[in-house]
Amino acid sequence: MYKLTALALAVLVAAAAGQWVSWHPPGALIIPASPVNATHFSAYLGGETVYVKQDGLFFLGTKADRDAALQYLYSACRFVAVDVKDVAQINQYAELWTADVYCGNGTVWMPLRWLPLRFSAYVGAVEFANATNATAVTPVGVFHGVLPAGWYYDPATKSVFQIPQHNTTLIQQLGRLYAQLSDLKKQLEAAAQNKTALESAVSQLSARIAELERQRKALEDALRAKDAQIQSLNAALQAAKNEADALRRQLEAAMAENAALKDKLQALNKTWASKVEQLQVQLSQLQLQATEEEGGGFDLLPVLALALAGVLFALFIYRRKRAEE
Repeated sequence: MYKLTALALAVLVAAAAGQWVSWHPPGALIIPASPVNATHFSAYLGGETVYVKQDGLFFLGTKADRDAALQYLYSACRFVAVDVKDVAQINQYAELWTADVYCGNGTVWMPLRWLPLRFSAYVGAVEFANATNATAVTPVGVFHGVLPAGWYYDPATKSVFQIPQHNTTLIQQLGRLYAQLSDLKKQLEAAAQNKTALESAVSQLSARIAELERQRKALEDALRAKDAQIQSLNAALQAAKNEADALRRQLEAAMAENAALKDKLQALNKTWASKVEQLQVQLSQLQLQATEEEGGGFDLLPVLALALAGVLFALFIYRRKRAEE
C-alpha cells in the first residue's frame, strides 16, 4: 500500500515534466527503522533488535555536523528500505545488517551512499553515469545529463531501472513513445468529448427544428383559418354593400316618388283651394240672393253648405292617406 502511495506522489512531481525520480531497488525490504546515528539505523523485527549500517559510508564530522545530519535524516527518512548485503549476529537478541539503505520522504527515495553530495562530513564513493538528455529529481538535487549511479523511477513508462547498468537511451525512447501514446489518448478523449458534445448539439438542434416546424404548421393553419375568416367577412361585407345599394336605390325611388306626390299634392291643393273659393263665392252670392228674395222660391243655401263640407272632407281624407303612405 505504501509503495502505491509513494508512486502516486512521485508521478505528481515528475510526470508532467518528463523527469525521472530517484528510487529504491524493486526487491528492497521496507522496514520501520529510525536513525541511531549518522550512519546506523535500528528496527525491531521478529522479537529482535536489528541494526542497519550503510555499506561503505563513514562520518567524520563534528558534533554540530552530526546533529545537522541527524536532523536531515529524521526529515528525509520517513520510510526506510534496505537491500541487505550481510547479516552478523551481535547477541541472542540483536543483529547487524550491512546493507544499501534508502530513505523515502513520501515523494522520492534517496540512497544513503549519496549523502556525501549533501554533507561534506560524510565520506564514501559516489559514482556518476552519463544519461544524455535525461533529468532526475533527487533529494540531493536535480541532475541533467549526468546522474548519480543508483535506482530511478520513470513516471512516463512506470518502470524502475538502475543507472549505469540499464540503457538510458532505450528508457528515454520508451518514455517518448509513452508520452506520444499519452498525447494520442488525450486527443482521442478530446475527440470523444467533442463527438459527444457535437451529438448533443445535433440532438438539441433537431429538437429545436422539430419545435419550429410545429410552430410553422400551427401558424400556417392559423393563417389559413384567418384567410377563410377574412373571405367570409369580405363576402358578408359585399352582401351588406349590395343590400345597402338596393336600399339606397329604393330610398332614391321613394324620395323621387315622394317629391312627385308632393308636387301633385300642391297642385291638388291649389285646385281644391280654387274650388273652395269658388264655392264660397257662390255661397255668398246665394246668401245675398236669399236675403233679397226673403222666402221666395227654393232655398239652395243648405245644399251649397253640404257641398262645401263634402269637398273639405274629401280633401282631408286625401291628405291623410298621402301622409300614411
